Amino acid sequence: MIQSVFDFDNELHQMNEDELRALLRELYLRTDMARSDKLKDTDNMSFAERQHQLFSRLHQERKLRQEGLPWPDLQNIKEIHIAIGESPLGSVKVAMGKFPNREHRHFFSLNDHYAVGPLGDLTDALVLQRRHLWLAEKLYLTEHGQYLLQGLEQLKRIGLLINSIAEETRIIIWYANNAHERTGLLYVLHLLRHRRRSPIQLIDTTKLFQAFDDAESERDLFRLGESMPDQLASMWKKSMHVQPLSSEQRSVMEQEWLDLATQPGTLRLMKDHVVHSVSEDSLDEFILEQVKKLSAERESGEFINAARIVGEVLGNLSQAVGDSFIEYRVRQLVLQGKLDMEGSPRAMRFYRVRIAGEM
Repeated sequence: MIQSVFDFDNELHQMNEDELRALLRELYLRTDMARSDKLKDTDNMSFAERQHQLFSRLHQERKLRQEGLPWPDLQNIKEIHIAIGESPLGSVKVAMGKFPNREHRHFFSLNDHYAVGPLGDLTDALVLQRRHLWLAEKLYLTEHGQYLLQGLEQLKRIGLLINSIAEETRIIIWYANNAHERTGLLYVLHLLRHRRRSPIQLIDTTKLFQAFDDAESERDLFRLGESMPDQLASMWKKSMHVQPLSSEQRSVMEQEWLDLATQPGTLRLMKDHVVHSVSEDSLDEFILEQVKKLSAERESGEFINAARIVGEVLGNLSQAVGDSFIEYRVRQLVLQGKLDMEGSPRAMRFYRVRIAGEM
């Protein structure tokens, strides 16, 4: 049942393009009718009710479709491309669309915030639920609630989907060398640990990006999503004949996941090409430094928009922890009395902060 904007966001998140077009078309027709002279002012409430009924019907139809939703048939697929996140996967899809044999490829992503939150044995439903609840609590007030929207069941589906891949299918995992994508990569290899005959190939876009002979290669690539499709296509050309991981290489990375999953920290950062778990407040001093730097450019005691602070932190941080986590830590600094706040912290655009005690 759609009862709130979060429920409606969930529906939008799951719709395909045809469903979105159909919804917009019907909304336009209904709105056009409501604006016509034939509609009396007293019909305003009935118009609102009709819109709500439309959304309720949409939810029920989707629920019925999902109950009979078949698993994708992966038995005849020759290649499966995996990325850590929906946006990076979109870039990979566009890049691979330039190559033949598209009908023999399948794409899917792991949509989770792997740089933050508790880990553990995520194949255990209770452990996964604990992680989901932790992130739901910490990121709930942010504007980007995709982790909440996709639901716990879709996270459980990842392992089941991977286990349905045929043994001989070639698996290509795209990632950039940051804590989020590296942790997601290790988790995929953990899920594939019993499928020893499956050829698995890794595409390290950070390393391949450095080989480009142009001005862009002078900077580092922290996230796969920063790559253009043409660059990813070039990376694929260089990687398509690379040998899959050996059994020894897989074993090393599988053990790396086990070690990482048992570390107590709830924030993961990349250092010297290795992912480390640290306490969630490890970036607080860096955040405060950015607030002080922005404050120096303003009138004394002036409040700064929280979204501006989050952007400044991410722009100067060589890590991929995400804006939702940084905004969560800004709110924690307010609760600790290190930052003063004005406005409402229901989303980062609605409140402003400054160093505590500044006048």
